[in-house]
Amino acid sequence: MLYWYPKVKDLPIPQPKTVIVKIPNKILFSYAMKGDTEILKKYMPQINKAIEEVGIPFFMRTDLCSAKHDWKNTCYVTDKKRIMRHIFMLLEYHHLVSLAGEITNYQALVFREFIEMDTGYTAFNDMPVNPERRYFIRNGKVLCHHPYWIKDAIRRPSVKNWEKISDKMNKETEEEVKLLTKYAKMIADRFDGYWSIDFCKAKDGRWFLIDMAVGEESWHPKCKYCPEGQGVPKKIKGRFEND
Repeated sequence: MLYWYPKVKDLPIPQPKTVIVKIPNKILFSYAMKGDTEILKKYMPQINKAIEEVGIPFFMRTDLCSAKHDWKNTCYVTDKKRIMRHIFMLLEYHHLVSLAGEITNYQALVFREFIEMDTGYTAFNDMPVNPERRYFIRNGKVLCHHPYWIKDAIRRPSVKNWEKISDKMNKETEEEVKLLTKYAKMIADRFDGYWSIDFCKAKDGRWFLIDMAVGEESWHPKCKYCPEGQGVPKKIKGRFEND
């Protein structure tokens, strides 16, 4: 996020208000290992200021990920008094996945305005499942687009008719595709290489740009641009696989 966000933040695309607090990886890693709040004491004025700017509740992540599947313990913060606990749980997740050689060099905490999305139901640990789309771009061109929350990715849905709700949320309309393709092209014009772009639909109907990632490291269903698919959810093993 330290790379892509500065390139897109001034585009005329709805985005959550965002404040980035840069903190050396060794400091964040040390806090994840010890849980001693004194380790982050120097950065608390910046953290508190960021919280004031984005408001409560807010969405918190690092520059690399949000641990969103553990929603109410990590990225979704409703009480400022619990901020250190949320930071610890977020960083603990990073440490666990780093054991597999991934997400090791996180260098910032990111505080984002919480946008009420057009949520269909919740899953995992009270995580909202929203209408989301993933667009892929390469060297200035928009390649393809796909619904993000496919059924194979869902665990512990909160309602019995979740599949019917998912079908409705995942239906891409002509108007939507036209708008998001326009947004994706604006972004593509500012990037070289291969990238994924994630959009999410708010309760008020607007589509928000919420995330980007290197294309080679992004989940991608089978299509003519990715014949074998990439990172298919049902192959993922982890804490929530059979919960």
